[in-house]
Order: sequence, then structure tokens, then C-alpha cells
Amino acid sequence: MTTGILATVTVREPAACPVVEFGQNRRVRSVTAGQPAEGHIPLEVTTDEPLDHDDHPGEAVFSYDAETVYRLDRPVDQDCACDCVERHDCLVRDISAEGGELLVTFIAPDLSELRDIVSDLRSHEQSVTVRSLRRSGSDEGDSEPVFVDRQAFTDRQREVLQMAHELGYFQRPKQANAGDVAAELGICPSTFAGHLAAAQTKLMDALFEEETTELD
Repeated sequence: MTTGILATVTVREPAACPVVEFGQNRRVRSVTAGQPAEGHIPLEVTTDEPLDHDDHPGEAVFSYDAETVYRLDRPVDQDCACDCVERHDCLVRDISAEGGELLVTFIAPDLSELRDIVSDLRSHEQSVTVRSLRRSGSDEGDSEPVFVDRQAFTDRQREVLQMAHELGYFQRPKQANAGDVAAELGICPSTFAGHLAAAQTKLMDALFEEETTELD
């Protein structure tokens, strides 16, 4: 049986990413990358919120229905989050952005590699959280129960998880970004991201308890 894990991680305000800059005030639905040429990688970004002015890092090249495609590029040697994921031999399957956050979806071969990727991302970026996980072969109609010890979480971590869930932070497309949830909690986005990362680590430990035991 395959053991792959489909994961989506959120990188808040990544250090080097023209897609996030483009998606500061609009939602980027998808990104397609071309082959490197003359030191740059061409990107085509699809958004359903076209611009009425020229103050943006991109050129509109195609429009259909409510969507518009813009062309950007980035330097080949720019160490971005997607490059970080693909250094682990995991292909990026989907990219989207909104409100300063980059969502990257990829398949990790197992939990150990997923942890290495997240750790690598966190060594380069200020805030990285796991938005969703799905194990290969999982079936919603035939799933195993996962028991989570509520006492393992601090009161603040439970509050952060609950508020993020209630506001739709984990939905896709998401209904609220990190700034929205942080504002509702009365904390800054970086503090929210820290509590969320700690809580998600505990959730991952509970979800993959059996796999972790086998790896040890």
C-alpha cells in the first residue's frame, strides 16, 4: 500500500516570492511555471480579480469569463518556498496566494520526509504552518478514529484552533486569512502563526502516532 501524504502548507509573507507580492490585494487561483531562460523563470498567474490599473508586477496576457492571466518572472537563483519543497524531490502540485500568504500543495512520500520539508521551510521563512494533510489510500467512508488529548494543548492553542476553524481559515478557498483571525483574537499575525504551528505539530503527532512509532 502506498504511504504518500498530500500536504498543503501556508507560508506567510515569504522572503522571495513575486506571486505573493502579486496576491497582496487579490486571490491568486493558480500558478504555472515555465522553463528557465536567460536567468529567469516565466510564471503565469491566474486570478479572478483583474486589475484596473498598471501598478502591479505583471502583464495581462489573457482573459476569459471572470479570470485573467498575468505573466510574471522570477530570477532562477531566487530561493523560494517552491524550490525548497522540490529540493526534497517532491513536485509542487498547486500554488495559490492571498493576503500575503502562499499556499503550496505537494505529495511527500512519508511522514518523515514531510517533517523534513516543513523544517527546511521554517529555516528559511518566518511563518510556516500545515493547512491540510491527506494520507494515500484514505477513504472518508472507512476511516480510522484519531484520538487527540485535549490536555496536550494550552488554552491559547485551543482558542487559536477554534477561532481559525470558525472563521474558515482552513477552508479552500479560505474564508479568512491569518490577519483576520489574529485581529479577532486580539493578537498580532506572527503570534497567531506561532500558536497555530505549535498546535498543528501536536495534531500531526496524534494523527501519525502509529507511523511515528514505526519510524522510531
